[in-house]
Amino acid sequence: MSDLLLPLSLYLFLSLLFFISIDAQSSNSVYPNCPSYNCGNINISYPFWRIGSETSTQFCGYPGFGINCSNNGDQRDIPIINLEYESYYIQNITYGTRSIILQDYDVFTAVHCPRMNHNITIKSLPFIFSDQNVNLSIHFNCNGVPHFAHEIPCLSSRTNKSCVNSVHSEPADFNWDAYSCDDNVIVTTVLDVFRSINELGIEFIRALRGGFELRWWEIEDCEMCENSDGRCGYNNDTREFMCFCSGGTTKTGQCKNGTCKLNPTFNPVLGIITKFGKIRILNRKVFGFAKSESQTKGAIGCEKISSFSKKIKEKLKF
Repeated sequence: MSDLLLPLSLYLFLSLLFFISIDAQSSNSVYPNCPSYNCGNINISYPFWRIGSETSTQFCGYPGFGINCSNNGDQRDIPIINLEYESYYIQNITYGTRSIILQDYDVFTAVHCPRMNHNITIKSLPFIFSDQNVNLSIHFNCNGVPHFAHEIPCLSSRTNKSCVNSVHSEPADFNWDAYSCDDNVIVTTVLDVFRSINELGIEFIRALRGGFELRWWEIEDCEMCENSDGRCGYNNDTREFMCFCSGGTTKTGQCKNGTCKLNPTFNPVLGIITKFGKIRILNRKVFGFAKSESQTKGAIGCEKISSFSKKIKEKLKF
């Protein structure tokens, strides 16, 4: 396997596909079916959507990304999202990096010492935990505290001790049975809230209230729509995905008159071009493919662009 400089023709072709694109999230086009809202200090915009009577039949956004904007009794609007039937308070959404910081609702509403009673589960949703988090293991009402863990003062008594430790600090063969703990949960929190990982017990409340960070990605069922400058949605009655286009029109697959785009987040070729100026080619078939595609007469459709992007990814190693 050898490093080859990217041929100029392939570079120009890929660059053309990239720069003719219009990012749906930053487009000046109007999407009347995809309104934005403010809930407290959180802006709710695509792919998130506000849960309400108007979204009971269909909504513009990703399934599972609906946000409840409720009043907690002190005249504040509270943005809440449900993940696998558990509620989380939204501390922040950064659309540019596709990241969201959440706090367990039980922690958010706790007056003194919060207690998590469940693990964090995101199996069926297009989220991943970011690398800014650390996993903590919490044991409740134990008869002692092992050397690698830290007692949680506000959850402990003379006879029953609750403790917390970083999952990575726990010996692989450690047996908790001797400590007779009542319960154990694994929680995730952002690492930068800690003054010191060695002060987990004292920093426990601060750690939980710091929340945890998730990142989301484009879901496969929405790729065609978003590549045509549309915004993806879902119809609860037909149980089918929809494509909301600029100007208020709705399509079943893609906005046929939209401008196809390749999202730079999922375009590894251009990322490598920018960073290294060359790519590693597995074989010459990638050049042949690029040539045949670039010589195709007529407009390049969204299906062809998506297919090309996938084949490029299969041909390259990073």
